[in-house]
Amino acid sequence: MLKYHYLLLILCSVPFKLLATSPIESNGLADFTDFSDIGVEITPSLAINYKYDDNIANVSSNKTASKLVEIIPALRIVGQKYNNQFTLNYAANKNLYSESESSNFTDHQLQAGIKRAVNRRHTLALLYQFEQGHDAPNTGISEGSGQVAEPAVFYTQNIDLNYRYGSQSSTVTLTPRIRFNNKRYDEDNLNYTTAADFNEYDYGLAIYYRLAASVNLLVDMSHITTNYEDTNDSKDKDNANALIYSGINWDITGKTQGVIKLGYEEINFADNRRTTQANPSWDMGIRWSPKTYSIFNISVSQKIRNAITGSDSIETNNQSINWQHTWRYNLSSSLAYNHLDEVYQQSERNDDSHQLNMALNYQFRRWLTFGLSYEYQNKSSSDSRLAYDKNIYGLTSNFVF
Repeated sequence: MLKYHYLLLILCSVPFKLLATSPIESNGLADFTDFSDIGVEITPSLAINYKYDDNIANVSSNKTASKLVEIIPALRIVGQKYNNQFTLNYAANKNLYSESESSNFTDHQLQAGIKRAVNRRHTLALLYQFEQGHDAPNTGISEGSGQVAEPAVFYTQNIDLNYRYGSQSSTVTLTPRIRFNNKRYDEDNLNYTTAADFNEYDYGLAIYYRLAASVNLLVDMSHITTNYEDTNDSKDKDNANALIYSGINWDITGKTQGVIKLGYEEINFADNRRTTQANPSWDMGIRWSPKTYSIFNISVSQKIRNAITGSDSIETNNQSINWQHTWRYNLSSSLAYNHLDEVYQQSERNDDSHQLNMALNYQFRRWLTFGLSYEYQNKSSSDSRLAYDKNIYGLTSNFVF
């Protein structure tokens, strides 16, 4: 496993080093500070939604219902100069509950990215993401907290560095990647624990072999190291996860795109007392558009995920389907279903979750859209404290300036 880790790290690092030392063209990063010729598109928006949630604490009994208002301002900036593309996205989400002030929360998301095509064979992309988010009541570090409706605030950072060697017509394309992710919970949370704080390092390499203009065979390898920050015994949860996939992807313009990856996954813990877990793994995603105004998205996956509480790791099986349809130029709908089965390793716990989302949107003006929404959640668990079901009804509006 250690040799595999270092080999993958070397394969990922070499292309970035070669690119960094290659000559920069006159229209490259050297003159990127000259904004006179940059094309920039700026799109601010504001969503204001009025909803009714019949179970804000996510519990199975003694439910508390509440009206709530969602306020979601957002800003998107997209620009391009020569072979450089950049994006900046920001969104906030403020929820105000009429029956439980302690349930109020404000989330923030920031994403910044740049993509540079040095020439037709070399492409480099860097993406940074920051999120101030929260665990919903009775989930995450708040699992089993009963009637506590206060969300648990956390902060995450993600840095993705991706390199691509190969043009669209190349027989073989290499795409090494390096990713860093960390998560920290706010110390003011009622159920604060450092056991859920971690740093994660992911080194990966994908190899594509071109069969036809829109079809590729692929091999995808990754090695993920997770280090926990707890000063007590959760250091024993430090682990290394190795995955290898083979499969196929395709992109038939206007009709269907997709990827099917089948492989094997193994997670090893630093503490020998914890049991190594090894399973078959798969990751499939298909987008199908039988008509230009109707789109289906289907995804199926089985993966191993780190557990926050109650176990070493979780075997997750996830299936989802989404249908988006435009009935006329100003009327559209969406329907989505998701099923998640979670089997906790070295534990008797098993969770089964279902979620249904429906929305109908009417574009009243070019800059104003009204809508109706409905969401149903159902979770069953071998731990009865974690089971619940809920309904959320909404009236939505979205302004695009």
